[in-house]
Amino acid sequence: MSKNWSDFWRQKNEFDNSMGVNYNHFLERVKKYVVPHKESVVLDIGSGPGNLEDAWHDKVKEIHGVDISERYNAIGREKHKDHPNVFFHDLPANDYLNFSMLREKKFDLIIVMSVLQYYRNKEEVVRLLENIRLLTKPKAQILLCDLIVQHSMLKEVFQVFWEYFRAGKFFSALSLFFRLRFSTYYDYKKDNGFLMLSQEEWKKLLAQLHLKATFLDQPLTLQKSRKNILISMD
Repeated sequence: MSKNWSDFWRQKNEFDNSMGVNYNHFLERVKKYVVPHKESVVLDIGSGPGNLEDAWHDKVKEIHGVDISERYNAIGREKHKDHPNVFFHDLPANDYLNFSMLREKKFDLIIVMSVLQYYRNKEEVVRLLENIRLLTKPKAQILLCDLIVQHSMLKEVFQVFWEYFRAGKFFSALSLFFRLRFSTYYDYKKDNGFLMLSQEEWKKLLAQLHLKATFLDQPLTLQKSRKNILISMD
């Protein structure tokens, strides 16, 4: 029986020591579109080991990370044990669209970073948006990042290599590529694939949900062919 992406992210994996490069690239660019401030309450969906929390914990009123990986949440809690405004919540791996642990909270900004490609289908994306819109304050923003809108894996690999090269980390990229190609990640990808929605599908989905959204012009991650959507709540 094949395993799903939830199983992969709950175990130690090849991204543990490499996702920081992509996240630093993201952090430098995202501030053009969203600016956290001292009164911001932020939700980080798919928070991993707490990269966003590391960068923003001293810039916001509260930041809440949610993840299916108890291991990542434990890492985040240990790093931020002295920061009373940082919280990590365990999402059930078999019910990861259930945000009932946050039902008493309202957020100014919700970040969904490099997560949606691991969802099983479009219906799960709809449920995610329906669920998190209930957690927003008036005028809140929802940022959906790193969305696969076309099949261009070879192009993505080249783009990542180029960005690593520009950052002086070419051999780190080469090492990551070979580790991923001959790793459990590749096996999970063969069994599960990635969720891909075209820009037209995204536009129809967002219109169906009556959400005011914009595709951002500038790439936010190393995968420059991927898209990012900023949703503005009324």
